[in-house]
Amino acid sequence: MEDDPAKFLLSGHRGGGKTTELRRLEQKLANTYTVIWIDTQTALDRYNIGYAEVVVLIGLQIARQAIQSNWLFNKDKLLNALQDSLQTVVYQDKGSETEGLGMPEFIEKAGVILKRGLTREVTKTVNVRPLLSEIITRVNNIIEAAEKEQKQRLLIIVDGLDRHDQVTALEMFASPLLIELNCHIIYSIPISLRYSPSFRQPMESFQKCLDLNNPPVFESNDNLCPTSIPNRIGREILINVIHKRLVSLGDSYKGLFNHDALELICEKSGGVMRDLVRLARTACEIGLRNKFNLIDLETAQEAVREVRREYNLSDYHYLELDLIHRTGKLTTKAHSLPGKGEFIICDELLQNKLVLGYYNTRQESWFDINPILIEDLERWQAANNTL
Repeated sequence: MEDDPAKFLLSGHRGGGKTTELRRLEQKLANTYTVIWIDTQTALDRYNIGYAEVVVLIGLQIARQAIQSNWLFNKDKLLNALQDSLQTVVYQDKGSETEGLGMPEFIEKAGVILKRGLTREVTKTVNVRPLLSEIITRVNNIIEAAEKEQKQRLLIIVDGLDRHDQVTALEMFASPLLIELNCHIIYSIPISLRYSPSFRQPMESFQKCLDLNNPPVFESNDNLCPTSIPNRIGREILINVIHKRLVSLGDSYKGLFNHDALELICEKSGGVMRDLVRLARTACEIGLRNKFNLIDLETAQEAVREVRREYNLSDYHYLELDLIHRTGKLTTKAHSLPGKGEFIICDELLQNKLVLGYYNTRQESWFDINPILIEDLERWQAANNTL
């Protein structure tokens, strides 16, 4: 990160390890930066969120940090100004009695309001953008004073925004408000937004989008089309993850999985770390139920079948999955559903991990169906004579 405030996006599949990487970054920079962690998944309503809620949440967390630590010495005047601005937005919410509260109590009260989401009356009928700009100005005043006193730059990590749909995320990151904070900041974003044609608009405001890649379990060819050739480097990474977790339990667990079982679990994970661990854990649970001393191929196959039931495919998915499996490329074909309206099918496939993205050694992107679904696709191909 340079001296000027750097703004980054972080992209990757859900369960691929984004939060883990961000936590590692937080620990690595703990002695040289003031790091503020913001988890929108727990602090905000998943179904009622926009840039207004994110801006207010950041303001509240900055204030909380200033109160709880010696991060800012002469903070009362700056905090009171910020509280006035925050209160102007939050108090628009009818029934939200925040007037007369001290800053610590106000933060707690406002946090409860944010958890259910600012009402549409606030975000739609009230001209909230000037109010949010005022909040950001007063947050920046606190940041400037704190960095000067502490002689330490501020980094804000905003995790959890990757779990929202692409329409919500695009509206959020197209707003210039999220980059007007005068500090380093990293936002996680949905994988579907990263690979959308609409991504160019928000990307113009950020220095870089950091991609957390899945280790590929199959090779792509020179045309970036998927093949059935195992990617040994990617699979060895995944096997090492399993081995390290087993070693941490003791030497007696080292040989718990036989080679074929490990290969299958790594392949069907698609390189997604959380799914790798889920498959391995499910295989262990099955082995425990059956009082096995070893996880063999048959046990791993049962684990794959059990985890496979967590994925739901609809009829309109198959044609796109077939095309992606043949070409390695996403499509822009749209579909319409009652209550959801029109959407890009591949955005849904990416967000639900029905399709996974990879990079080759030249950092060229390619895509393929999640390997745990390949038998479903093959049955569809046979039924439709497309094999």
